[in-house]
Amino acid sequence: MTKNRLHLVIALAIGAVVLVGGFFLGVQPQLASAASNREQQQSIDSTNDTYRAELARLAAQSAKLPAMRREAAALERSVPSSADTSAFYKEVDGVAASTGVTVSGITTSWAAAYTPPVAETPATTPTDAASPSAAATPSPTTTATPSTPAVTAPVTDAQITASNFSTIAISIDVTGSFEQALAFTSGVQNGERLFLVNDIKSTRAETTDGSATDGSTTDTPAGSGATTWTLSGFIYVLSDAASAQSSQKSESGSGAAADASSTTASKG
Repeated sequence: MTKNRLHLVIALAIGAVVLVGGFFLGVQPQLASAASNREQQQSIDSTNDTYRAELARLAAQSAKLPAMRREAAALERSVPSSADTSAFYKEVDGVAASTGVTVSGITTSWAAAYTPPVAETPATTPTDAASPSAAATPSPTTTATPSTPAVTAPVTDAQITASNFSTIAISIDVTGSFEQALAFTSGVQNGERLFLVNDIKSTRAETTDGSATDGSTTDTPAGSGATTWTLSGFIYVLSDAASAQSSQKSESGSGAAADASSTTASKG
């Protein structure tokens, strides 16, 4: 009986060892694998949420793509990567036709490297140093020294440099009334090509016998004549000056620039 009990105890011990070994050898790895799978699932779900958010953002951007392409095309026409002066001449001709002025000439300079604007230092009025005579004669009143006005620094962009941006000086002569010249100036400044007008001058052709400067008779009273308005400014090219000049020479060589200029100058 004691021997049977001993065998039973040994059998129970062996069974316990088998169960414990089976747990560590079979069940525990499965539990660890399940825990690892849950962590991976959570990581995958988080990644999928990130991808879904990015896809939603890209879908929203895609809806804006047509408008962004139109804006990019408008900017390209405003500041092209080549001189493209012939297109600008045609635009000037169209504005002249719509405002009633006559373009008598366009002067175009060679492209120049862009130079960032520099803030001007305000001029200061030096104060007079006290002299013995001034000190001897007291002044009944005290004059306050005017304060120096603040100068606003020009807005610049570090990405725009002489290596990727150039300017072309343009001078346009038109003949017409003040209202016509004003409308023409507004038209060329608000056209497709960016044209910055920085100076306007007027010249009036005086007559003494009521005749025009070309000798033909007019209905205008003596002493009056046509007024010529000269607009000076700049157009811009999104390239260095050498590349812009090369495109100008290419236009001149093909005759496109010369033909457009000639057509505009002789309109009227």
